[in-house]
Amino acid sequence: MIVFWRRFLFPLTLATIPVLLLAVAEGLFRLTGLFEPEPLVVDVPGSDGAFVSFNPVVGRRYFDVSQDAIPRLTPEAFQRTKSVSTFRVLCLGESSTAGFPFESQVPFPRQLRQLLMEAYPEKQMEVLNAGMESISSYVIVDLLPELLETSPDVVLVYTGHNEFYGVHGSARSLPRGRSDAVVRASLAVQKTRIGEMARRILNLLSPSSPESTAADVLIKRLAGDEDIVLGSPRYARTMESFRVNLGRIASACKERKIPVIFGTLVSNDRDQPPFHSVIDASRGHETILRGQLLQGEQLLAEGDWREGGEVFQRVLQDDSGSADAHYGFARALMMKGDTAGARGHFVAARNRDAMRFRASSEANSILASVANENGIALVDLADIFAARAAGRVIGREWMSDHLHPNPQGSYVMAAAYFVAIQKLRLLPPPDSLFRPRQTAYGVTSLDWDIGLMRIFAMTHRPPFRNRPGTLDDYVPVGDSGTVRIAREYLFGHHAWSRAHTDMAQEYLRRGDRDAARREYQALAVYSRDDPWPYQMVAETYAEEENWPMRSTALREALKRPGPKGMLAYHLGLCEVKRGRAPQAIRALTVAAEAPELTSEELANARFQLADLLSNVGQTKDAIDILSRILQADSTHASAKKLLSSLERGTR
Repeated sequence: MIVFWRRFLFPLTLATIPVLLLAVAEGLFRLTGLFEPEPLVVDVPGSDGAFVSFNPVVGRRYFDVSQDAIPRLTPEAFQRTKSVSTFRVLCLGESSTAGFPFESQVPFPRQLRQLLMEAYPEKQMEVLNAGMESISSYVIVDLLPELLETSPDVVLVYTGHNEFYGVHGSARSLPRGRSDAVVRASLAVQKTRIGEMARRILNLLSPSSPESTAADVLIKRLAGDEDIVLGSPRYARTMESFRVNLGRIASACKERKIPVIFGTLVSNDRDQPPFHSVIDASRGHETILRGQLLQGEQLLAEGDWREGGEVFQRVLQDDSGSADAHYGFARALMMKGDTAGARGHFVAARNRDAMRFRASSEANSILASVANENGIALVDLADIFAARAAGRVIGREWMSDHLHPNPQGSYVMAAAYFVAIQKLRLLPPPDSLFRPRQTAYGVTSLDWDIGLMRIFAMTHRPPFRNRPGTLDDYVPVGDSGTVRIAREYLFGHHAWSRAHTDMAQEYLRRGDRDAARREYQALAVYSRDDPWPYQMVAETYAEEENWPMRSTALREALKRPGPKGMLAYHLGLCEVKRGRAPQAIRALTVAAEAPELTSEELANARFQLADLLSNVGQTKDAIDILSRILQADSTHASAKKLLSSLERGTR
């Protein structure tokens, strides 16, 4: 018995004690509310619990704040308990879903919401953006049970670019690649109070987070990282993990009977050279091949596509895995006019890029395969973008950098997912007057410049191959005014609404009311329940004495929550100028009873209403209103005069 105790029970007891202590500590922390991990959903202040939003800093669960910039979730408010009239869409993904490098009304989930609102004005549309920069599909799977608690009517998935370098990706950083079981166990520990305590202690002992975006930090840290060759064990393992995680997403949604729509991945193939091309040194020709690649580049720079193409072909004969050779040969074919031939080599260059910031074609094949196996709808975004691109090769006309769509590209994504939702018949046919627009909602030159300036420095240093430059070299989409205000936003106040308001004021100073209205309309798209942008649009039309358009803007403002009195008052005066007495009477009647108006404002609204009623022959009603005015203020001279005139019957 003593031998048994020494050999088996004693070691087992020693091993069990730490586990029991950790379990006790976990229980105590839960009972006392200590070290609660960052929640996914938080209450919206002032809503009495009726509305919640995603916690912007839930990314702290996954990122080491001593090394990484913490990406933020979009903190848009939505109903805690979804109403019967609400259609809720949940968007899952990485930085492209989040909208990087753009924000606010530009990301495709916000554009999709605008499409749905216009197509179904009678319904409440909520499109929840759960996209987060620099994460892999492991993080999406980890968050998914909590995300599905929001009761979405459909889930949209756009993910796959970050499987190597995103958090829990297979490459050496953020963190070092590990087995599926280890990654999932690590994620489980992070959700415990013990795990949260450890995270906070490490944060206290670490330096503060860098002032940069998560994507920027990731690229800077991986510029010299290990090659990941097409078909290598690490590559194959990563693709298999991606397949498994997509299956997990599909199964979780299927279990809750929630429809899912996958989207294939889009990359900039034409205007993004490979980040890192591996040369096959096994034959001892490495120096010769490098020289030939440089020669080919020089020939293309001189416009000699024929000779340049032949040089790249010779490289490919010796080294078919050269991403640079495929890319150079593709450019030569494009210059020749052979777009079909070029397309295959551009894709081959991306697939063989050993620094895998862009997903390979295999990722899209996996998306299609998993969708088919699980009966999930698939939107072939790669094909949709290609159909709009010159020669069916996607480039900077749709992309802002190597993989993030620009504002117009984001709208194309939104429109494609909108069509997919229609095909699933999750909603009835749209409003008969609805016509999808061709351009993005509420996007101005300022939005373009904010996004492109944000990534300009990142895309002009290694591993990008653009000529080195600073923001002083940036060529704006707008003009010097948009650049100035974009700089103030990016490096100063960080208040997006203020930036657009400043831009509108700048345009008004220039006398360009159309441009000013576009800035206010951008604010309206972002803050759909705020009447202020429509009020400002209405003011610009008043300056032009464009009463029909002023009336339209005021009516849009009146549809939003909040006080109605002054809006109705101005609408009534506007309709008077249009000669539309019935509409003016209805608006002024609302203003005349608005509880938020001051006594002076109420008196003015009632007097205008009485004056209008007297003009259309409703004398008795006019006298009643004038009497009310004088009961409140017996010194109101205009009301006295008009009442006297009506009572004498001389008017």
